[in-house]
Order: sequence, then C-alpha cells, then structure tokens
Amino acid sequence: MDYKVISFYKYINIDDPAKLKNSIKRFCEESSILGRVLIGKEGLNGAISGKKQAVEKYKKWIASDRRFSDLTFREQEYEKNAYHKLVVKIRKEIVHFGAKVNVAKSGRYITPEQLKNMYDSGEEFIIIDARNDYESRVGKFEKAVELPIKNFRELPGKTGKLEHYKDKKIIMYCTGGIRCEKATAYLNEHGFRDVNHLKGGIIAFNNKYPGTYFRGANFVFDDRLIDTQDMLTDCEICGNSATNYLNCHNLDCDRLYACCDKCRTRLNRCCSQDCKEWPRQRKQNKLYSTIGRIENYYRKRKVAMVELKQPLKKSSMVIIKGKTTREFELEVKEIRDYDDKKISLGEAGQLVTIPVTKKVRKNDKIVIVS
Repeated sequence: MDYKVISFYKYINIDDPAKLKNSIKRFCEESSILGRVLIGKEGLNGAISGKKQAVEKYKKWIASDRRFSDLTFREQEYEKNAYHKLVVKIRKEIVHFGAKVNVAKSGRYITPEQLKNMYDSGEEFIIIDARNDYESRVGKFEKAVELPIKNFRELPGKTGKLEHYKDKKIIMYCTGGIRCEKATAYLNEHGFRDVNHLKGGIIAFNNKYPGTYFRGANFVFDDRLIDTQDMLTDCEICGNSATNYLNCHNLDCDRLYACCDKCRTRLNRCCSQDCKEWPRQRKQNKLYSTIGRIENYYRKRKVAMVELKQPLKKSSMVIIKGKTTREFELEVKEIRDYDDKKISLGEAGQLVTIPVTKKVRKNDKIVIVS
C-alpha cells in the first residue's frame, strides 16, 4: 500500500499555538499531506495521511521540535489518502470534555502486551469503553462496559453508572488514547482507586494482536469511517452482514447507519427508499479502492482469475474496469481458491476465480467504490 495514516497527541503547554499551527500547515501543504490537526495551549492532537515517504518526513520533522521529541504515533497503511482535505485549527481544548480536569492525574498506562496477558490469564478487571455509542456499535473489546454517550463531553455526566466499580481494577480505552487521558484523570479525581488506560488505544492493540480480544471493526475519524469490514452489527436495512458504515446521503437525514454492499448500491448510499428519493442529496465523489487485478479470463467458463491486493468477500459489489474494458458493476456470487474450492473470503495476496458477466482482460482492475 502506498499511503500511511498516522494519529498522534501530546498534552503539553504550548505558549504560541498560532506559530505551531502555521508551521504544521505549511509543512503539510508542501508535502501533500491531508488530515485534521488541533492545537491548543493544552497540547497537540492530530491525524494525517499521505504518501508513506511524506508521512515519514513529517514524523522526523515534528520530532525535531524538542517539545515533541518523544511523540508516539499510531500507524496504519492504506491504499489511498484517508482524508480529502487539510484542516489545522486552534482550539481551547484539543479534545472537548464536559468538565474541568487535571490531565496530569490521568490513570496508569497498560500496554497492549499487558492487556492481552490479562485476558489470557483470566485476571479480574473492568474494561470500559470511553468512546461514543456509534463507535462501540461496530466494534469493542470483549466484555467491555459501554457508556451511553453520543459525544465525549457527555462522559462526566455518565460516570455515576460506574460507581459500583470504584474499588475494582479499571482499564479504559478509546481509539488512540487521547480521550482516556482526560477520562481516567476524571475518575481519579472522583475517588476511583485503580484506574488504568490502554496505551495507544485500539489502534496500537490491533496492530499487535489483530483478531484476538477486540471484536469487530474500529471506528476511525477519517474518510474510511471503519478500518475493516468486520463489524459487529448487521445491515440495518436487510439484516444481512454489514460491510459499510455510512452517513445517509439524504442531506436532511445524514444518519450514520450500517449496511451491506447490496443495500448501499440499491439505495444509492441512503438509509431508506424515502431518503433515496429525497431531493437534497449529498454530492458523490467516487473514490475507487483497488482490491485486485485480473490475471486471466476463461471465456468458456466465464470466470476471471484475480490476484487480490485486499480481502474480497462473497456477495461484495465491485466494479471492473480497464483501458479497453468498459466499466461495469458486478456482484461476486462465488469465490474459488487456486484449488477450485469454494471459499467465502479471499485473502490479500491470494489467487482466486470469480464468475463474471462480461468479457474482461488481463490487468483490468477490480475496485470497490468507497
């Protein structure tokens, strides 16, 4: 994959946020880096993406500032830019919380290794999701306690639900760690005795131990919305397995909902037939995510051999296009491996065959509209 997405934060006193803002904005613009960076007197909070080489240069550049020499990064590779614009802003808080809190009193760090060992050994602890309800709906840690919040600033008003855990060992987690710095500090200030939080958040844990104790997809605040298709929830329209998390393209609805590939295509990225027919629709900029390349076409069997760059699920809706192949949409009704056995999921790097409705050619691309 050619691109990299990184997130980073540090709570530190910044005397001149405007100066730092201008420096970061200039560097990112010159390097074709997109994303969102918030700067305040309390610190720095950012998530950016760009070509791998450009992102690596950014990491070295920001670390050359002695204030950020120990800055750590949550990293994920991706096949395209995960953001569509650059936003660098000054904020009073780098993550908005609904109460005053001293971040210096935040909980102790638990590393991904320590958390996995605690799960493996059956150690008793309470793991609490500090994220919003729409994030935990698609993925969460095993046995996680969820707080019914729609945004982070609601969290202080909901901690009363945790009172019976005051004497328990608590581990809080969020996407990358920044929200837990404030959330655990708040719990410490309100009498909780053993408060910890996952260092690097879900991203750090999944990078090291994918497919273990975090179930489902991780919600991310960029154009992807989720970092995998393995959501816990089902399609809210037909009840089949969900593979997309979208904002309804009816501008007067804009509801975040889970759906399968078929319903996404059938309803034109809307959450219902009524929304599809609504006059005010979000402008759709098609972003093609290449998941494979045609290696061969077998005319008599009407199947194509595909080299996969990304996983491909049965029943996915894809588009095939090439220099001389006119673009067409296709539902993947069957996948067979190299030994001609039926499989429900083709893995990245695997050679598979799929039935096709039209003639395709070697080197044609198979893409998913994201």
